[in-house]
Amino acid sequence: MKELTFTSYNQFQQFIEHKAMEKAIMKGLHGEELETFKVEFLQRAEKMWKDNECDHWVEKHGYVVINVWKDGVGKRKMSRGRPKKLDSEKYLHSIHVRLDEEAYRKLNQYCEDNNIDVSETIRKLIKSL
Repeated sequence: MKELTFTSYNQFQQFIEHKAMEKAIMKGLHGEELETFKVEFLQRAEKMWKDNECDHWVEKHGYVVINVWKDGVGKRKMSRGRPKKLDSEKYLHSIHVRLDEEAYRKLNQYCEDNNIDVSETIRKLIKSL
């Protein structure tokens, strides 16, 4: 499986147009056959983009990840996957902390009052150091 990340429909469209030409050259298409192939290829890609509401995901997250894979017959399938976090947004380290009852109660109360989870609260407190 291959993951492709796009930040706009125009970026996706440029990729698809390039891919359509690559495939047409591999198939040895010329003239009217080439034009028909390109139009159909672009229409399928546009339908896939709309069916999977990719514009919505680009608007919401700033990008969309499209997974491309081959099925058992060897044909490629494309679908929208859950947007992956950028490497700069991933949390790489995990810690375990033991707390007494009072500290645990204060932490939970702070989280409830501010409507944020425990991990985010701890990250916020560490950044304030």
